[in-house]
Amino acid sequence: MSNVGIPIKLLYEAEGMKVTVEMKNGEIYRGLLLNAEDTMNMTLSEVVRTARNGHVSKIPNVYLRGSGVRFIALPDLLRNAPAFKRVASMKAKMESADNRGGGGGSGRSAGKAGGDGAGGKRKRDT
Repeated sequence: MSNVGIPIKLLYEAEGMKVTVEMKNGEIYRGLLLNAEDTMNMTLSEVVRTARNGHVSKIPNVYLRGSGVRFIALPDLLRNAPAFKRVASMKAKMESADNRGGGGGSGRSAGKAGGDGAGGKRKRDT
């Protein structure tokens, strides 16, 4: 699990919670997330399936293939997930490191290049 991104880590954090999954074929599944994989394959239980035509059916268990997933709605409770806290602390560290640099590290120095600063030949004074 160390090489997976934040969305997949959040999916793991949602195990045991109610999620809504929209598939690429237009079907919508809402149920309890039992298991999730790095490939976004997942197992849901106590599922309510809404077909593209609006027909609603109940399914005890369903396995969804990750390549068919368009969108996953996770519970608001995950706003406080540890994955987000780690990202916030890493972002703060990066911003503080950027502020220590003294600035101006990118771009071209017009003073030394002379001319118009566009990389062309130097103009002679006549």
